[in-house]
Amino acid sequence: GSDPAPSPSPSPVASASPAAVHALPTCKPATNKPYTWPTPVPADLPKLPGVTLGETKQTKDGLTIVRFSTDTSLRDGVLFIVRNLPPAGYVLGRGDAEQNEADAPFNKGDLRGVLRGISSQVCATEWLLAVTHAVPGGGTGNPLLPAHKGPSPSPLPFGNG
Repeated sequence: GSDPAPSPSPSPVASASPAAVHALPTCKPATNKPYTWPTPVPADLPKLPGVTLGETKQTKDGLTIVRFSTDTSLRDGVLFIVRNLPPAGYVLGRGDAEQNEADAPFNKGDLRGVLRGISSQVCATEWLLAVTHAVPGGGTGNPLLPAHKGPSPSPLPFGNG
């Protein structure tokens, strides 16, 4: 037996794992603080629960960016978007989701937007909402996402081409 002697105390990873796994499904219900989206975000855009509004910026090309956070998981935020935007008349585009980040492009009439969430903790998500109005004759794509270029049929900015 050339095995090293076992350490007398558990490693930090081992002691954190059961707590982290146990904490996953136990986010408390979101606080339901009333808020309104800043202008020019449409008032009928469904409002995620548990929001704390942050900075709002307007760019010179007509883009409005709203930063906010929620006291809910990224998964719960994505489920809220999928369940609530379509009934309010918003068409969801093809989004992208990873373990700690998700994008949900949407449009309604000439409005184009995207909600991007980044998980900062199990029960806390940082969000960015960006909206703009399409320029007449400016195409049908979402100006907030990369333009489709090259031979690949994928709208993602990587691939075969």
